[in-house]
Amino acid sequence: MALKIAVASQKGGPGKTTTTVNLGGAFALNGLRVLVVDLDPQAQAGVSYGIVPQPNRSVGFALYARLNSMELPLGPMIYNRDELLLGFDGTGRLDLLGGVQNTTVDAERKIAGGDFETTLVLRQVLNEIEDKYDIILLDTPPSVSALAAAALSAADFVIAVSEPLYATVPGVAVVKGLTEATSQRTDLMANPRFLGTVINKANPPSKRTSEDDRVDSRLEELGLMAFQAEIRRNGLISSAFDEGRPAVILHPNQAPSKQYLELATEMFDRIKQAAI
Repeated sequence: MALKIAVASQKGGPGKTTTTVNLGGAFALNGLRVLVVDLDPQAQAGVSYGIVPQPNRSVGFALYARLNSMELPLGPMIYNRDELLLGFDGTGRLDLLGGVQNTTVDAERKIAGGDFETTLVLRQVLNEIEDKYDIILLDTPPSVSALAAAALSAADFVIAVSEPLYATVPGVAVVKGLTEATSQRTDLMANPRFLGTVINKANPPSKRTSEDDRVDSRLEELGLMAFQAEIRRNGLISSAFDEGRPAVILHPNQAPSKQYLELATEMFDRIKQAAI
C-alpha cells in the first residue's frame, strides 16, 4: 500500500506547495509511482504540473460526493503527468488529484459541519486507489482547519515546511502537536507520525546568520527534527513554476534538483528507521 505523506505548514508562504510538487517529481524520477493530492484552497499544484483541473475532476468534488453518499469512482478524476518525465530513464509514474478553489472550500465546510468521522473522509477516498501507488503526497491547507485535519488523518507521516526564521518555529510545533493529537481525535482510527521539518528558502553556508543557528537550536530543543537536506533560495524554483514543471524536472542538473533529490532520500531513510 502507498505511503501517505502530508506536507504541512501553519501559515502560507514557506513554500509548502513547491516542496510537495518537487518531492513528487523527485520520487517519480527515482522509479516510484506517485500521486500528488492538492488540498490547498489556492490550488497551485496543478499549475506546477502544467494543468488546470476541472471542478468535476478535483479532490474537493470527490470529498463532497463521498460526504453526500454519492458513488463516484476516483480513478477517472486523476490526471496523469508522465509526460513531464519524458527524457529521463528509470522513471515511475506521476499523477495528480488536483484542486479547484470552490470545490475545496465546499468540501471543507461539509467536513467542518460533521463529527470526527467526517475527518476520515479523505482517508476513505484514498483507500480506493492506494494500491496503485508507492507514495501519495498531500499538499495541505496552510492553516489549522477541518481540511488540514482530514489530511493529517489520511497520512502515515507528516513533514512540516518552514523558513529559516525564528518566528516560524512555533508554527512547526503546532503542526507536530496536531499530528500527535490526531490519533486521539479520530478514536485511534488514524495514527500519523511526525517525520521532521524541511527548511525551505535556506541560506547557503557562506551566508548563514545567527538567526539560522537559533532556528536550528530551537528546532532541536523542541524535537522538530530538521532535515539535513535544506532547500536553498534559487530563482530556478519559481521560474519552473511559470513553465508548468517542477524545478527537479525542468532543471535536473542544477542545485535545486539535487537538493530535492537529497531530501527525498533522507525522508525515505527516516521512514525506514521509523519502521524498525
